[in-house]
Amino acid sequence: MNEARHLVPAFGGNLPRTRGEYLPAKSDDRLDLTETIGFFRRRLKLVALVVALVVAAGVAFSLLSEKVYTAEATVMLTNDATGAITADGVSRQEAISSELVDTQAEIIASREMAERVAASLGLNEGLSEAEKRDLIDRLQSGVSAERTGKSYALTIRFNAPDAGDAANIANEFARQFANWELGLNQTRNSDERELVQARLGQLRAQAQADTQALQQYRIAHNLLSTSGASLTEQEISNYNQEVTRARAEAAEDQARLQTALAQLRSGSTGDDVGEALGSPVISALRIQEAEAAGEVADLSSKYGRNHPQLVQAQSRLGEIRGQIQAEIERVISNLEAKQNVSAQRLASLSGSLSLARGNLAQNNAAMVGLSELERAAEASQGIYETYLSRYKELLAAEGSEKPNARILTFAEVPLLPTEPNLAMNLALSVVIGLGLGILAAYIAEALFHGMSTPEEVERGVGERHLASIPLLKSVSPQIRHAVGAIQEAPNSAFAESFRTLDTAIDQVTNGNKQIIALTSALPGEGKTIVSCCMSYIAAQSGQRTILIDCDLRRAGVSRLLDMQKYDYGLIEYLDGTAPCNLDELDDNRQFCVLPLRPDKSAPEHLLTGPAFQDLLERLRGRFDRIILDLPPVLPVASAPVLASRADATIMVAHWRKTSTFAIRAALRRLPAEHVNLVGVALNQVDLRRRAFFERGDPSFYYRQYREYYA
Repeated sequence: MNEARHLVPAFGGNLPRTRGEYLPAKSDDRLDLTETIGFFRRRLKLVALVVALVVAAGVAFSLLSEKVYTAEATVMLTNDATGAITADGVSRQEAISSELVDTQAEIIASREMAERVAASLGLNEGLSEAEKRDLIDRLQSGVSAERTGKSYALTIRFNAPDAGDAANIANEFARQFANWELGLNQTRNSDERELVQARLGQLRAQAQADTQALQQYRIAHNLLSTSGASLTEQEISNYNQEVTRARAEAAEDQARLQTALAQLRSGSTGDDVGEALGSPVISALRIQEAEAAGEVADLSSKYGRNHPQLVQAQSRLGEIRGQIQAEIERVISNLEAKQNVSAQRLASLSGSLSLARGNLAQNNAAMVGLSELERAAEASQGIYETYLSRYKELLAAEGSEKPNARILTFAEVPLLPTEPNLAMNLALSVVIGLGLGILAAYIAEALFHGMSTPEEVERGVGERHLASIPLLKSVSPQIRHAVGAIQEAPNSAFAESFRTLDTAIDQVTNGNKQIIALTSALPGEGKTIVSCCMSYIAAQSGQRTILIDCDLRRAGVSRLLDMQKYDYGLIEYLDGTAPCNLDELDDNRQFCVLPLRPDKSAPEHLLTGPAFQDLLERLRGRFDRIILDLPPVLPVASAPVLASRADATIMVAHWRKTSTFAIRAALRRLPAEHVNLVGVALNQVDLRRRAFFERGDPSFYYRQYREYYA
């Protein structure tokens, strides 16, 4: 065998591009629903799964949850019970307001009404206090009342697990409510009548006692007239007149006495005193004195001073003059006595006047208490008359009470449960399921970082899209193995995709693609199958092809083609332990494989060193196409070195599985100045779903041209 010719790789036609340089997204002002429809078609299974789960949950809830039956009874409010009968027997009706209707609805749902229903139906017999409370709570929570439009009709609903119980309890609520106001009014009127009657006797006694106390107070304080003080005032008026007269008389008597005393003090013998001058006794004595004085004068002229007749006449004259003086003194004494009497009378009248005035002051003070007693008596009398009037009204209203409502329709036993509502639950489940499904689809789409279309490849990782390798079962479901599909159906869409890949590589490299390396970012991308199928397609096209398994850890090609049983392979050729050399290969073989034997200790330096590079140079002269199945870039450090040995490197990515982040990380480990990465090939593309994506991809139209491969 001849030595392989050394060919220098030529990278013509490959425009330089910086790793990670993303293409801008297309902008279009037209309204295009294709992408939206495609989104829903892509996520249809997820949406359908979520909807199915939610609907199943709704059906399970509807079937397993406790059934509730609802019975309805209707009552109508009347204003008969709102009328009040007055004391004169006249009934006064009051209009029904909206607030009153709402209040009646609250009364129906009240705890007291539930207790009445439970007692009427005997539901609380033999129950403990705690059980009775639970029963009342269930009745209260199960009943509801609702006004029908703006009418006075109330619809009473009751929910119960049993249809018969629901109807019976709803009807009993209606009956109890219809008679509730009647019984309440009767009880209230009876209680109020007893209370008013008992209170009426007390008020009558109180009114009489207050009136009697008022009259006694008037008598005790001499307030007998209407005004309460006229007698004392009349007495004071009389006293004032008497005191005025007494004061004048006392002043006159005192003036006379003072005049007489003044005359006596001036040397008068009292003859000139007015009372003495007017006294008849003194006038008579004056006459006798004049006669006696005349007799004395006559005798004195006749006899000597010691003459007995003269002495006797003088003695008689002196006696008369003594009588006159005594009488004058008596007159003066009478004036003094009269003046004393007038003064005493004036003092007495003044004292009586002061006493009357004191009584008047006491009467005025007593008027305060009189006013209070009068008000108390009037209040007691007013309260008594009010209670008496109310008692007459209650007597008139006895037996005239009417119910505040009447039953329009009784509840019938419901045939179907209201809860759970299967149809509503299903509809609600579908709506909720659709919402959650769409939400889950949007979340899944937002979290999805795989690549589905050529545009996503070029925009997401900044590399050209070479070809889309279809999933075998999406185009040839009858063929199970990918390598076998190339042999059994060389004209299938599956095989054609590898020819498309080969053509794309040839166009990018301008035909300088003798050594082609296939790698991936992560394991499991399908690069080994792509390598094998590319090799078969190249061999079928008449090119001598060799496929070299360069993945020391997985040896994917060797395992796929079942060649690990060979005694020697790539490592043996590199370290020189192989029993033959490359010159001994059969020149007539169109397709050759250089496998890897299972050897965990195989050193990687043999592949990254000059031995492997020398091997490739020798193979260039013997084969038209050399395919290298490299290990994934991210987990194996030697992958970029091996990729630099090839004329063109292809990054294989699993359709809608490989993350763009992983591809970008792998690209950063493949420097453009050392590795000629010509593009990305999408592998395992499901052409049945491919129509859900970008219309610019040729695979989008697979359904229109798949018959071409038949």
